[in-house]
Amino acid sequence: MWQANKLGIVALLAGLFAVGAAYFKLHAAGNADLANKVGATGVCAVLFIVGLASYLSARKGIDAADAAAADDEEAEGEENGRDGD
Repeated sequence: MWQANKLGIVALLAGLFAVGAAYFKLHAAGNADLANKVGATGVCAVLFIVGLASYLSARKGIDAADAAAADDEEAEGEENGRDGD
């Protein structure tokens, strides 16, 4: 799992660290209500952004693999004397 999602995991950890730092800074400043709002919104935003980026990255990889497989099938058909139909 680490090899396939290394960038996503690092982005998730960095984002959660940033949200946590903002939460604790706001909470220490005496603004607990705003800290709770920033924390909840920040966690949701980080999860959504990293999840969307991972989905789009996987989708791009699947589309590239499908295109390569189609090219391989077409080349194999031409080698066997077929016109690819």
